[in-house]
Amino acid sequence: MEEDRPVARRWEDLDIDILIKIFQSFNIFELISGTAHVCSAWRLACCDPLLWKTLDLSMLKSNFIKIPLQPYVYVDACSDKILTRVLKISLNINRGSIRTLIFHFNLYVSDDQLTYTAERIANPPYLMEAIAKNRMKKGLRKADEVSSLAL
Repeated sequence: MEEDRPVARRWEDLDIDILIKIFQSFNIFELISGTAHVCSAWRLACCDPLLWKTLDLSMLKSNFIKIPLQPYVYVDACSDKILTRVLKISLNINRGSIRTLIFHFNLYVSDDQLTYTAERIANPPYLMEAIAKNRMKKGLRKADEVSSLAL
């Protein structure tokens, strides 16, 4: 007598819409830490514009010290490397879908990191920053389409 066993399905056979719905519950670190490298279906789902409307980096904080001489801030190398890595991976995966950036007020973002980000976001309608205006001027010169800035 044959047993009625449920047919086992593989993860990569899941419908892309279901994967996207699951991935919407992930934070930025879970999305960029290897999820896209599981298989081609997961890579396709990770690059979906629905996941990248907002790049929320509010959980990142920097270890930095203000100093009286230029560059006026000393940033811990580990903090800087983490932010650079997160920006590079997420800005490559998003396919130009990011419309809103959110940074923690205690995250030091260098001019180079701001410029890198501004160059890779296509016409951002909203840019939410919680860092000082004078630090943002250099990074935002290339993003002429910024329509809103919340500090």
